[in-house]
Amino acid sequence: MSIKTVALIGGTGTLGAPLLYALHASPFTIHILNRTSSKSTYPSPTSVLTIPDDLDVSTLTTIFKENAIDALVIALAGSHVATAKKLIEAAFNAGVKRVIPPDFGSCDSADEKTNEILPLMKGKKDVRDYLIELQEKDREGVGRMTWTSLITGHFFDFGLTCGLLNFDVKNRIAYILDGGDVNFSNSTLPFISEAVIRILQRSEETANKVLYVHSLRATQNELLAVLEKVTGAMFEKIEQSSEEELAKSRPKMLKGDKEAQEEVVAVWGIVATDWAGREGFANGLLGLEEEDLESVVRKALGE
Repeated sequence: MSIKTVALIGGTGTLGAPLLYALHASPFTIHILNRTSSKSTYPSPTSVLTIPDDLDVSTLTTIFKENAIDALVIALAGSHVATAKKLIEAAFNAGVKRVIPPDFGSCDSADEKTNEILPLMKGKKDVRDYLIELQEKDREGVGRMTWTSLITGHFFDFGLTCGLLNFDVKNRIAYILDGGDVNFSNSTLPFISEAVIRILQRSEETANKVLYVHSLRATQNELLAVLEKVTGAMFEKIEQSSEEELAKSRPKMLKGDKEAQEEVVAVWGIVATDWAGREGFANGLLGLEEEDLESVVRKALGE
């Protein structure tokens, strides 16, 4: 399966912007999908395809066909289930070969316990189940559509400075879960972007799979030691129980509290995301190497 032309939606987001940068540096022909009412701007040279605000499937199908789109990368929030399904339906109708759904992020949407803890993950699973349904259907004149879900752990460089990793770097506070010796998988945004490129380049090997990657696998205590070294300051260490933190946050999350949802994602993304040894761990398949923790911390804090 040869992929030459890639369409990306969400190219100004936390992941989308570095992903667009990486795609520009790749051998693929790149198009950005941009809604009619969007005020987003993109670095030059970027080919922008204007799509309707209502994501009319017939119109999207025509756009995909006219631009010979081989692969669609959806870099939107996982909560946009209906949006993702419309894009995928159009991709199927247009003969697109590969779809990478918005499965990126902190937690494992292929894990039953995770879906129980976090309804947000159920939406990602719903999108993937829809892809599997379409993947099994024949398409007249073209091969079957394929997909790859990429599960990355916390966005490390983003999460380190916004509290997602349970560290308040500005105020030098470390919220340590369950003793702090639990290994958890993280990935920097450039690493995730490179993983997407490798998936598209290795289209046969990565077809119809849930793949797990990480650029860093560390414990909170290991990260704390590096942070104290890099900043030259001691952090106040506050011990927490993940079970107790979830018991406080989940009821509020289930009532629609978005901040509580982020708290649940932060906690579960630390205590339940060690990809090492897991079926589908794909660093080797994609030819990706882990990064050095101290170097990444220095770069993240410097930025």
